[in-house]
Amino acid sequence: MCGLAGILSLSGAPVRHASVGAMTEALRHRGPDEGSVILLGDADGVPRSGAATRDRRTEAPGPTRLGLGHRRLRVIDLSGRAAQPMRSQSGDWLVCNGEIYNAHELRADLERRGARFRSRSDTEVVLEAIGAWGLEALPRFNGMFALAHWDPRRRRLILARDRFGEKPLYYSIASGFLVFASELGALVRNRDIPLEIDPQALELYLTFGFVPAPWSIYRGVRKLPHASSLEVLLDEEPRVARYYRLEDHRGSRIPDCPEDAVRGALLESVRRRLEADVPLGAFLSGGLDSTAVVACMRLLRGAPPLTYSMGIPDQPYFDESSRARRTAGILSTLHHEVRVDAAGLRAEIPFVLGRLDEPFADSSALASSIISREARRDLTVALSGDGGDELFGGYRVFRGLAAHRLLRRLPPRVAAALATLLAPLPARQGGGAPGAVRQARRLLEGATTDLAAAHAAWMSVCGARARRTLRPAFPDEDLGASLLEERYRRFGGGLDAALAVEVDLPLPDDMLAKVDRTSMAHSLEVRAPFLDPTLVELALSLPSRLHFGLFSGKRLLRRALRDLVPPHVLRAPKRGFEVPVGHWLAGPLQPLYREIVSPSALHDVPGLDPAVAQAWFEEHGTRARDHGRALWSLFALCFWMQGRHRAHAGGAREALRQLRGCSSSSATVLRSTEG
Repeated sequence: MCGLAGILSLSGAPVRHASVGAMTEALRHRGPDEGSVILLGDADGVPRSGAATRDRRTEAPGPTRLGLGHRRLRVIDLSGRAAQPMRSQSGDWLVCNGEIYNAHELRADLERRGARFRSRSDTEVVLEAIGAWGLEALPRFNGMFALAHWDPRRRRLILARDRFGEKPLYYSIASGFLVFASELGALVRNRDIPLEIDPQALELYLTFGFVPAPWSIYRGVRKLPHASSLEVLLDEEPRVARYYRLEDHRGSRIPDCPEDAVRGALLESVRRRLEADVPLGAFLSGGLDSTAVVACMRLLRGAPPLTYSMGIPDQPYFDESSRARRTAGILSTLHHEVRVDAAGLRAEIPFVLGRLDEPFADSSALASSIISREARRDLTVALSGDGGDELFGGYRVFRGLAAHRLLRRLPPRVAAALATLLAPLPARQGGGAPGAVRQARRLLEGATTDLAAAHAAWMSVCGARARRTLRPAFPDEDLGASLLEERYRRFGGGLDAALAVEVDLPLPDDMLAKVDRTSMAHSLEVRAPFLDPTLVELALSLPSRLHFGLFSGKRLLRRALRDLVPPHVLRAPKRGFEVPVGHWLAGPLQPLYREIVSPSALHDVPGLDPAVAQAWFEEHGTRARDHGRALWSLFALCFWMQGRHRAHAGGAREALRQLRGCSSSSATVLRSTEG
């Protein structure tokens, strides 16, 4: 697992070592083991024989066209032969972040074609595969990755991300340069990147609590979407294209016994993800998905794996530690329980929000950061159950959508009357009567709309009416609803499309973004066996009725795991890895909220009416209405604006200072290595 950065000159102006070096250094947390920067010349981009060394600087042949930087977390083949940037025998160059789980099969194919390998690294397999097959290599990769590949003969740069969006990649075209990096904070170290907030991205953030690709929070920066490549041929316009279409792989193979097929695919996926030359373990929340992964590890490995769970003893509804402890005992794992109280979770807020380069309102990032930090004390790689809820219908949203067809039969007046009856009742995140009222309100919000609109309403942090009230000076395009509608059309509509919509939209830009940022902040690689392409395509090819209904979810998965997972886990209800920020905002978090979400801070948010935000806060504090999710999104937004947004501007100024002070020899460095 690693971090990558680079700059390609589109205009012929030289790429400077200081620029690429500053971007690469900003990714040190992603790759603490070693780092390297290389500049490639315009003549052919291939260094002369013997030019690259670890300890000296050598001039590139001609003006510097491309700079590549890499920070490495050693996982497979810990030797220097696997260091990056990596050069192929034919002269191609690659920087890659991630792991390829079918590297052995691809290596065998390439060796039959005459390729010769110097290392055991999967990075070298990716390098040779793209050299052999070009863009057609991308759908052959089973893994998580973001990469940049340079072909000096064609003067072609390829950027690409994995199928489901596990690894991030940002890019920007500004002042004659294409700039790219694993994280936005590294990208904006380049002085040419404009830092104007994108109004569409802000609307989407207020809708979902995250900014979906291809948007980023800055107008001049884009995220490369998952399952996509960006191809740049000099003197031609860059082209973004999807190399894998999930909709083309649904319904193609429906097995006679889906339970056996699911079980077999999951076991094979876990087996592929067990390879590592460093300590490897797993997260074990006590829920079905993580337990399934650990049970497969136990079956495949024999030796007891290291497992980690988090306990929140003073928040009973959110605490799964007793179930995880019981499960670990049955599976005979070497279990570590990370106990933290609500005050400890709140203390994590400055670290987590201070590390996120875009506003991000998924409160479970707090818990994810804590458990990643503790696991990293012993592990370099952890397996997780991420993706299981999206594939097999575990979330409440799926049961809500199953109820939608019944609720649509209600006359509008009846639905409105029910909403009025529920309005004065206490509602909040969690269990009990207030939690049930909260869910009922969300169901009624979408009762009179079509399925895509109901799904959008369920996902929304702030609905369209609330956003227009909050930002009256800005037109609201309801972009979030449009994104949901487009995906329902693409996946064929109806309930059978709902799972694929979750996999295609919130999974990459919410769940997987959270896992990547919080784990890599602690230099921990997280692998998700549920996101193996074979398993994903199988699950999404089956009718929704096999997965979920009005009163249950994960029907098929439970049957598939019946004799593998302990019975108490199979029977247990779904609990999200949630944090009760709504409850805190009506109590212990109020002083910090007032400090961060001040009237002056709210005035800095384009188009926002501070009086509306203050009214929501007062209603929430008296329990008159539940504005918990919306208020947390405003808190995270204001925290970002006062923290990372200002830091981005400062980082760009520092990079400019370094550039003004660098010598001409610094701009012609071929390779500079540290670590």
